[in-house]
Amino acid sequence: MLTLLVFILLLVLLLLVILSAGLCWYVTRRLLHRTTHASTSFTLPLVDITAEAITLQSTKNTRRPGVFGIQGPEGQAIVGPILSADTRTVTRQLLHVAGTLTPQTNVAWNTTVYGGKLREQLHLTINEVSVPGPLGTMPAWFVPGQQPIWVVLVHGATGTQEQGLRAFKTLANLGFPILDITYRNDTNAPASTDGLSHLGDTEWEDVEASIKYALGQGAQSILLYGISMGGTIVEVFLARSSYTDHIHAVILDSPVLDWRATIESQTRKNRLPSFIARGAEAVISRRTHINFEALNLLTQPPRGVPTLLFHGIDDTSAPIALSDKFASIHPAITYVRFPDAEHTQCWNANSQEYESQLRTFLEDAVLKG
Repeated sequence: MLTLLVFILLLVLLLLVILSAGLCWYVTRRLLHRTTHASTSFTLPLVDITAEAITLQSTKNTRRPGVFGIQGPEGQAIVGPILSADTRTVTRQLLHVAGTLTPQTNVAWNTTVYGGKLREQLHLTINEVSVPGPLGTMPAWFVPGQQPIWVVLVHGATGTQEQGLRAFKTLANLGFPILDITYRNDTNAPASTDGLSHLGDTEWEDVEASIKYALGQGAQSILLYGISMGGTIVEVFLARSSYTDHIHAVILDSPVLDWRATIESQTRKNRLPSFIARGAEAVISRRTHINFEALNLLTQPPRGVPTLLFHGIDDTSAPIALSDKFASIHPAITYVRFPDAEHTQCWNANSQEYESQLRTFLEDAVLKG
C-alpha cells in the first residue's frame, strides 16, 4: 500500500511538472513567436446590415463604445456608436462600407479601422519606400509633409503598420512627414537570426536605421511614436542609441514599460500561479539572452524630451499602473488616461478626445517648442 501511495504521489508530481512546463512554454511561445503573419479569422456572426446600421453578435468587443473596424471575406466596414443592444445582439451605426458584407456570414472585428481598402478614406498619398536596416531592407510607408520634423511610427508585437493609420490624418493635417516602419520578423522584413521576437532588446536597432534613413532624406529632427511593444522599442532606443540628440519629441500609446511586470500581470489575469511567469522569463532569457532588468524602462533616469503618453484604464495586456509610475518619474510627460479603453484602443474608445490631445501636444510641445 505504501509503495502504491508513493507511486501515485510521484505520478501526480510528474504531471504537475509537465503541466507547468507546458504552460511556461505556451506563454513563451506567445511572446517570442509574433502572430502578424496569421490570416484573418472570420468568427464573429454578422446578423444583419442596412444602409445605416449593422447588427452583430453581442460580445465583449462589440459592446465596447467607440469606433472600430469590420473585416469580411469580401468587404470591410467602419462602425460607430451603439444604437441598441440585447443579450444576443448589438446594433451599431454603420459609418462606411468598402466591398460587400453579407448578413448571416462571419466577419472579424479589428481596432485598426483604416486597414486594407479603407486606407483610401484617409485621402492621403501613402508611398511605399525601402529602409536599409542592419539585417536587410525593411519596407515602410511614407506620407510627405512640409514640416522639418518627421514622425517615425513603430507598431506593436501583434500589430502591423496599419496600427498607426488611426493617427495619420492628425499628423498629416499639421504637415508632418510620416514614416510608418516595419522591423525584423514583420511580413516582407528581414527575420532575426533566431526568428524570435526579442521584445525590443534588438528591434531598437531597426528604429535607429529608420531614423538614419529619415535624416538622410532631409528630416531635421524626429518625433518617435510607439504603440504597445513599439513603445518598448522606442524607449530602448532612447536608452541605448547614439542618435537620441535627433529626437524632438515622443508619443507612447499603451506602451509595455516592464516586461517582467507585464508577464506577471498576464499570468494573474489568466489565474495561473506566479511561478509560471518566472518560468517563462527563465525560458525566454535562455532562448534569446534577454536581460529583463534592462527592459525595465521604469528604471531609466528622467529625461527632458517632451512626451505624450496615452493609456487605457481597461488595458488587460500592459498594466496601466506602469504608465502611472512612468508618468510620475518623467516631468516632461503629458499623460492622458482613457476610460473604457482596452490595449491600444484609446483612439477607438474616444477618437475625438485622442485626436484633440494629439493635436494640442503637437502644436504646443512640438511645433512651438
